[in-house]
Amino acid sequence: MNRRAFLASLGAAGLAYAGYRLWPDQGIINPCISGLPDTLAQHPLMQQIWEGIDPEQVWDSHVHIVGTGDSDSGIWFNPNMDSWLHPSLKIQKKFYENGACAEPSEIDHSTISRMLTLSKEMPTGYKSLLFAFDWFHDEQGIARKENSIFHIPNQYAAEIAIAHSQYFEWVASIHPYRKDAVDALVEAHARGARAVKWLPPGMGIDPASPKCDAFYRKAADLNIPIITHTGKESAVQGGDQNHGNPLRLRRAFDHGVKVIMAHCASDGDDEDFDDGNKRISSLALFTRLMDTPDYEAFAYGEISALTLVNHAWAIKPILERTDWHHRLINGSDYPLPAIMPLINTRQLYQMGLLESEHLPFLQALKTYNPLMFDFAVKRLLQFNGNHFSQQVFETRRFFERNLVA
Repeated sequence: MNRRAFLASLGAAGLAYAGYRLWPDQGIINPCISGLPDTLAQHPLMQQIWEGIDPEQVWDSHVHIVGTGDSDSGIWFNPNMDSWLHPSLKIQKKFYENGACAEPSEIDHSTISRMLTLSKEMPTGYKSLLFAFDWFHDEQGIARKENSIFHIPNQYAAEIAIAHSQYFEWVASIHPYRKDAVDALVEAHARGARAVKWLPPGMGIDPASPKCDAFYRKAADLNIPIITHTGKESAVQGGDQNHGNPLRLRRAFDHGVKVIMAHCASDGDDEDFDDGNKRISSLALFTRLMDTPDYEAFAYGEISALTLVNHAWAIKPILERTDWHHRLINGSDYPLPAIMPLINTRQLYQMGLLESEHLPFLQALKTYNPLMFDFAVKRLLQFNGNHFSQQVFETRRFFERNLVA
């Protein structure tokens, strides 16, 4: 082992120790246990979290497919993620694979199998929207593998969703600078894609660029929404962080496109174009868009990742905006809820967002079914008497309505 690899190994060990110190009750490794026990399935809190909810209407709007391409899936990941010369990427990949319960001998197959196992334990009708993920593209619309972290083909996401239609729907990913972007959007819509996924920094997309206009016109024509990351991007490295500025989405809104702003821009800060480009919290810019009357029909927030340790500060102000709840959409950002250090229920309790009696139930649930865990945490969150409303979780109507051209 060379010096750099050795130092990276020390870093990984340090991360593991820090995780144990911060989360001694749950550790940092997903045990990947199967079979939800009756003690949890029949727990009074389990009944509480589903009370008043129609599972047939609950669609998780934000689920990532994990894989390596060891089948004929067409999935690709950057080789740097397997190199100790890039320790943060390598550690990140290990956490994603552990969260998804990947078997080293068949990663593509085992991660889908795990999602099916979790989905079968959810109430009948519950579905997950599986994300494809396009390549990073340059300004000329040319795919650049060397600048991409991973790639999930539309074809693969569609095939998985079609093969297991009782559990999954799918979301296409199409870079708007591609020469075939509009044609690809029409094709994805025809195949039943419920939305389009963008990660602007990681894909090289400036949502404010005129290069997006043709795509926006067709998206508005087809009435298909875009689910796009907003705020700081920590999971996928590279690209221009400024592309995550919520204000850059005004161009999409002005074209009549419905945009779901992932994470409600709850991490980081961005330039305020309306006030001399001074930097303020990305959440404040998201708030401005949500409060713009002309964008009422187009601007939506998505609450995936809000419970992560670096996003949790934003839960209180978002919970209190009950006037937004009809435009908030729940997503899990799976497999992130299965990565043990990322959500600390004790932290949420200390912030006054959970009750102490919630913790044993949630911590046990997390080890068996992180999809159910994510749903349960958000259903139990409260502040000053405010909870996320039923509408936040019953998202099926939104996606079915928007599939119709």
